Amino acid sequence: MSATAEANVWVTEDTGHRLLGQGVAHPASGRRGTVGAVLIYISKLTGRPVRKVAHMRPMDHSGREWTADPDTLQPLRQISPSAPDSGKRS
Repeated sequence: MSATAEANVWVTEDTGHRLLGQGVAHPASGRRGTVGAVLIYISKLTGRPVRKVAHMRPMDHSGREWTADPDTLQPLRQISPSAPDSGKRS
């Protein structure tokens, strides 16, 4: 964003975002990472969100962090289900 655009928005962190701290896939880049933060840019004029940006940490240990639209991220699923608890409880 340009300096002019930055002056027209407030930036706040979405500390309750459902993907925060979760492993996700970013289909647009083909990368996988952990959501470190989600920022919301709010228009000072209207008070409405104008965009959201997820800050991603790579899972491949490349050190190349990136940003993405959080609505495009897909949570990673477990490859195999957890083993059932075979112990009996009384």
